[in-house]
Amino acid sequence: MDTTQLLGPIVLFLLMIIVGLQLTPPDFRRVLSNPRVVVVGTLGQLLLLPLMTWAVISVLGLSPIFGAGAVILAASPGAGMSNIMTAVAGAHVALSVTLTAVSSVLAVVTLPALTALGMEFFIGDAANVEVPVAYLVRQMALFLLLPIGMGMAARAWKGDAALRYVSWANRIAIIAIILLTFTSALGSQTTLPSGDEFTRALLAGSLWTVAAMGIGWGLATLLKLDADDRFTFLIEFSARNIALAFIVAVSSLGRLDLGFFSGAYAATGFPAAIAISVIRGRLRARREPKGNDVQTGQDHVAAEPPAENVTE
Repeated sequence: MDTTQLLGPIVLFLLMIIVGLQLTPPDFRRVLSNPRVVVVGTLGQLLLLPLMTWAVISVLGLSPIFGAGAVILAASPGAGMSNIMTAVAGAHVALSVTLTAVSSVLAVVTLPALTALGMEFFIGDAANVEVPVAYLVRQMALFLLLPIGMGMAARAWKGDAALRYVSWANRIAIIAIILLTFTSALGSQTTLPSGDEFTRALLAGSLWTVAAMGIGWGLATLLKLDADDRFTFLIEFSARNIALAFIVAVSSLGRLDLGFFSGAYAATGFPAAIAISVIRGRLRARREPKGNDVQTGQDHVAAEPPAENVTE
């Protein structure tokens, strides 16, 4: 393992500890007290993202291989980096972590089913897709549960004293995620097509990301969620697990060309999601009074609607 490959996991682990510092157990209790938000957010990703992918591929007239590869990306769960983006943006971190965890657990079943469906539709090959369960479990344990648990433990141990570190830690996180993006790009073994196909692939990655953001924001708006929760949905829908999508394409299906769309998305859509998170975080920090720029998620109720809006 070279330096680039080692640096990425270390930086990601430290960033997830920062995410944990901004969470407390009541944050998750508030999210789970209104499970409708988690259910709709999860089903929206599973059902609407593959349909949107078909629309994007059809509009741009991309090859069936790109279509099948795009479905693999759409069927992949949210990336762990989405939690970091949400924290940097000052959105609803507990909701982001919950959606990522739920989609990752369900991916054991949903990823092979949606991928097989996409393969059959685009290239007429209902492949037997093997999900790297060990990889998913390792990702969940090492880059979600463990570091977030450590951050929450430090928060519980130090109390409000820990919050003093969050503001500058988020500033460091901005630099770190940019560094992580560059190191990941340098270490990537994905080879994109060239010429006109390359240009259209980059356009597809960008359009796919914008559409995914729109779906997430739109669903959250229909649920009457507040601005922070809407942005959380926007990031969760658009920030996919690129590494898992590429592993499924190359290791499980043995097709490097099925990873081309993930490569195009990694070069366009994923950096765009990072950029919009950084910009929102900086704008939010400027609007808030000095000393009150730490987003802990404690002021959220997982978008629980006002009493007059409840129709159940």
